[in-house]
Amino acid sequence: MITELHAHVFMDGKDYKRSVARFKDGVCEEAVRDCLRAYQERGITHVRDGGDHFGACLYAKSIASEFGLTYITPAFALYKTGNYGRVAGEPYTDIKDFHQKVLDARSLGADFIKIMVSGILDFDKYGVVSETDYTNEFVDELVHIAHEEGFAVMAHASGTEAVRRSAIAGADSIEHGYYIDTEAMDIMAEKGLVWVPTAVTCVNLIGTGRFDEMAVAQIADTHKAAISEAASRGVLIGCGSDAGAYAVLHGKGAVQEHALLCELMGPEADQIMQRAAEKIFV
Repeated sequence: MITELHAHVFMDGKDYKRSVARFKDGVCEEAVRDCLRAYQERGITHVRDGGDHFGACLYAKSIASEFGLTYITPAFALYKTGNYGRVAGEPYTDIKDFHQKVLDARSLGADFIKIMVSGILDFDKYGVVSETDYTNEFVDELVHIAHEEGFAVMAHASGTEAVRRSAIAGADSIEHGYYIDTEAMDIMAEKGLVWVPTAVTCVNLIGTGRFDEMAVAQIADTHKAAISEAASRGVLIGCGSDAGAYAVLHGKGAVQEHALLCELMGPEADQIMQRAAEKIFV
């Protein structure tokens, strides 16, 4: 079974500005339906959204059954004011405000909480990630609050320290995880955390000319090697493509991610991905 464990229904994978423009006056129902139909056509029945601030993912959840989908969403991601995250969610100013936003997400029907523990990769410069200033103690508290409210936690994290912090805090799944190290892998394996590496988000950029080709290739090669290493260390790795990101189309992105993970993880790949999906869609 191919799953999509990380999608953004408001983006189309082709043109971010055009995608956002479609939702400027409210949810574009046609765009959301086209997205869900893309999963249905490929026989993908389980989709986990990464959130947005347009209400698109909540609308998708409300109609998902029409397309035979099990669809879960955080409603919106939570990011620290001034840091990266507006594309996917809502800001918070401090721990008290974060707690209130968790309660707000619950009132909207959120299935889990998504937190931002880093910014995004610089695909023009190997090793560079924005907004990695979260401390261990701060991330611990974010995860603790969400868990105390009965939610699993999805952590957006790239950069060695950000991934490690998320693992130490016990975030139930770590998304992207670029530049992960073996220490974080071992923590994740011990705690039974899920890693959704969204490898095609980078791999699909190769040859597009959008970023420095040497940097993109180096990032992709390092990430692919890390996925193989993590699998050998017992990390649960799930299939999620970051569908909606540039060059990652809904439906097709999950198929591409699944094929790549099978190549990197070997004969037990499907079993590993199935176990990861079962933890996500508990």
